[in-house]
Amino acid sequence: MTTLAAVEQRQDLTSLIELYLTSCRIEGKSLNTIRSYRESLGIFLRAVDQESLPQDVASFTTAHVYLFLGCVADTGVSPVTQWRRQRETRTFFSWLLRHDFIPSNPFAKVKNIKVPQKIIQPFSQDDILRLLACCNPSTHKGARDRALILTLLDTGLRAGELVGLDLEDVDFQSQRIQVRHGKGNKQRVVRIGNEAGQAVQLYLEHFRDTQPGPLFLTCRGRPLCRTAMRTIFQRLGKQASIPKVHPHRFRHTFATNYLVKEVGDPLRLQQILGHTSLEMVRHYVAMASVQQDLLERRSSPMDLLAAQLGGPQHARRLQPRRAGKLRLLRGN
Repeated sequence: MTTLAAVEQRQDLTSLIELYLTSCRIEGKSLNTIRSYRESLGIFLRAVDQESLPQDVASFTTAHVYLFLGCVADTGVSPVTQWRRQRETRTFFSWLLRHDFIPSNPFAKVKNIKVPQKIIQPFSQDDILRLLACCNPSTHKGARDRALILTLLDTGLRAGELVGLDLEDVDFQSQRIQVRHGKGNKQRVVRIGNEAGQAVQLYLEHFRDTQPGPLFLTCRGRPLCRTAMRTIFQRLGKQASIPKVHPHRFRHTFATNYLVKEVGDPLRLQQILGHTSLEMVRHYVAMASVQQDLLERRSSPMDLLAAQLGGPQHARRLQPRRAGKLRLLRGN
């Protein structure tokens, strides 16, 4: 066990990391967060050994930070993973600075690694119907999978939040779900509608008894985990011939539909999704605006111009002349 005296005398890097993780636990960080921190800092320790970087954290410089980030990049991980390693190691050095273990933070002048903004296409109505058609509600697997899909689409829960639900967390009479294992150990309450609620009840009544414990189980009666859920959706996606079926896409679909169909405002959406800031919600708002334009078909500048000029007879249209070439012709 690391002693405070040993840390203060030697400022040993490994001892400081263990003290930091202990402080995270005492301050109420979630187990998943601490696990992620430990993983990133373990990679940092290996990079320190590999590049012969200082073991004394007070001697760390910006140049050493770049050497560490270079080691991470050389492993071939995605920009998102590189960004996470940078952020979580920087957080550790911020803690060191706050507790006077170092005179300054060597990460302070290092810019964040750029992460490409990927567009997650929400499921269409046809996609959802095809996925549900692959779920036979007269079987344990089909009833459970149908309940999973409808609950995710109806509540916007994260995968970890859904598999973390216990039977007593769902109140069917008031149509409320208490999320007790939210990100960052934050709790909240979300609503579940009639359709999703009935799907869950059908699963419970016919294929799962009313004993307390995890809400969703495997066919062998074990608690469903995130890995098992990902496997379920991969299987359903393959059966329905729909690519990229994963839990977060259901959450994205919920958020987009919530805004496009004007169920509520962005602030309420932030509360439902369990976000601490509006940053991610702004992304959903932007995507919902694009989706709304596509649905209404009112965002084409040339279509609007044609309408102002009196219709298609005054608009230009493109006609093929030969392969690879186009010409502009005026309408009659």
